[in-house]
Amino acid sequence: MRFRYALALIFFSLSCKTQNELRQKGPFEENFLNDYYKNWYAENHTFENNLAHFSENNVNAANGNIVLTLNSNKHHEKNYTAAEIRTKKMFLYGRFEAKLKAADALGCITAFFLYRPNATHNTEIDFEISGKFPKVITLNHWVDRRSHDKEIALNFDATKDFHTYVIDWKPNSIVWEVDGKVIHRTATAVPDKPMQVIFNLWATKSVSWAGSVKNAKLPTFAYVNSFKYTPYKR
Repeated sequence: MRFRYALALIFFSLSCKTQNELRQKGPFEENFLNDYYKNWYAENHTFENNLAHFSENNVNAANGNIVLTLNSNKHHEKNYTAAEIRTKKMFLYGRFEAKLKAADALGCITAFFLYRPNATHNTEIDFEISGKFPKVITLNHWVDRRSHDKEIALNFDATKDFHTYVIDWKPNSIVWEVDGKVIHRTATAVPDKPMQVIFNLWATKSVSWAGSVKNAKLPTFAYVNSFKYTPYKR
């Protein structure tokens, strides 16, 4: 019993230490010049509305970009494989800036978002671009089971070139920016727990949102050129 108790204390101590170490405290910038392994990891999972399975084989670094691939390789019950990377550290409040180019295939979603894993309720702040409507961006934020999605028209095709997307997350507000212009802001349902930064490319079941992936030309690619985090200062 003493041994088990001591072992439990050791694991608890290590767990607390790890959690503290995984919290990003200062500014952070990533240009993906060589790879992503130091600060990010590729996920291997899926979810109900995803027609694909995320595979680390679909994440590559090339020409100063992270390349996310969606292809028709089957994986267990899924007919496609997709790609997702996440930060190893968690972030709380600040300015999150990403330069990316969305995938252009029907049925696919390119996303840049903040997300809290293993939360009791959904906790996230999103940018999402569908292959069917590349001149529209979907914004969302969650702190519970209620979606606060909003579609914003863009004055460009997000699949044709790189653009800069910003989430400015403060204790009482969220502001979304594209290429230096504020496109939406809110002061309701603002998350207050640390979250990971995630980039992914996946195939949605929602034909009305993104079109049918069955009609898409695969593989298709999304590109992440850079990411920058500036902590919030009170």
